[in-house]
Amino acid sequence: MPRELLLPELAESVVEGEILQWLVQEGEMVSKNQPVAEVMTDKATVELPSPFSGILEKHLVKVGDVVAIETAIALFADETGGNPLASEAEDDGSSLSLFTPGKSTNLKSTIQVTKKSKTQLASKSYGPYGRVLAVPAARKLARDLEIDINSVAGSGPNGRVRVDDVRAYNPKGSSPQIEERIPVRGLRRVISQQMTKSHLEAVRTLHVDEADVSGLVNLRNKLKPIAAEQDIKLSYLPFIMKAVVSSLKQFPIINSALDNKTNEIILKKYYNLGLAVATEAGLVVPVIKNVDTLTVLELAQSINDLAQRAKENKLSAEEFSAGSFTITNIGSLGGLFSFPIINLPEAAILGVHSIKKRAVVLDDDSIVARPMLYLSMSFDHRIIDGAEAAMFTSHLIKLLEMPERLMLEL
Repeated sequence: MPRELLLPELAESVVEGEILQWLVQEGEMVSKNQPVAEVMTDKATVELPSPFSGILEKHLVKVGDVVAIETAIALFADETGGNPLASEAEDDGSSLSLFTPGKSTNLKSTIQVTKKSKTQLASKSYGPYGRVLAVPAARKLARDLEIDINSVAGSGPNGRVRVDDVRAYNPKGSSPQIEERIPVRGLRRVISQQMTKSHLEAVRTLHVDEADVSGLVNLRNKLKPIAAEQDIKLSYLPFIMKAVVSSLKQFPIINSALDNKTNEIILKKYYNLGLAVATEAGLVVPVIKNVDTLTVLELAQSINDLAQRAKENKLSAEEFSAGSFTITNIGSLGGLFSFPIINLPEAAILGVHSIKKRAVVLDDDSIVARPMLYLSMSFDHRIIDGAEAAMFTSHLIKLLEMPERLMLEL
């Protein structure tokens, strides 16, 4: 009899996975441990190895299907069409939990694009007075768009012209309007679900402030050559992350989460900072663990490595877990400030924007140009009060404006 391949537990707390692509087609011979499918969870993309050898007889689920763990996704038989090898009889795939990260894929090759166009009838129908049959709304829309209603083919009953027919009409006589539809699958589906959850569950509030980072700019310029000697690219982000950790220690409620089941606030005693990274497939948030124990140069190296592997889709599920606070650095993309979406179950997220020279009025009323940095902190008002968010941001600004303060806390 055919043998079922079950979708195993992909990672801790993962209950379902989406089939991104089949790596083995129906009728092909499979060796034990050979990857047969690429599966995405809310943690990472992984390749599913076969727990036994044999012929893959049938795919039980399609690409794009989201299935629960322990669900049969394929049927197998051995090379002769009988049962699998006796030595593998005890392994049906349900006990597997270790996977290798999925290979990097180009978004254009993984997303199936479907194109649909409106079908129009070749013939026209006329009323008793020689006019083309059309609903009143379609006639009005045609007049507004300066379209000859007599030139529009109708798709309604008896060839009647409808509003959609007028909208799809192309006066040049070429193909009607074409829509491009992209299935919400893979990473985009995970992002969509997470953003919807954040919007529906958290009470988001925004606090915005700015920092004069003249001191930070000077300090980084001094340290860049030293970092370069060790082949490390030094950005502003490691300094910001160290300042964030210091501020989290001063205001621990920011480094927390709400347990809705028990109605308890969880104060986190660790400092694992998520870093939002834009990839070709969408936004991901890998986590740098124990930031408080790393030096600025170690942080810089970790950031560069994490961001590169995230873009290549080479991160493990573990590297997306156990975050306590997230930073989204969107300064390079432009804009003054934003309203970041909280990465639930975390309580807050910090948006870091571009450093730009702006006019600043000093205490003596003189006006000078200074490198200024906007910070936008989005927080869950169920957990954090506005005063706490403001004090946290003010403490962070003090450190960024005088980064030497961080040396006193080492």
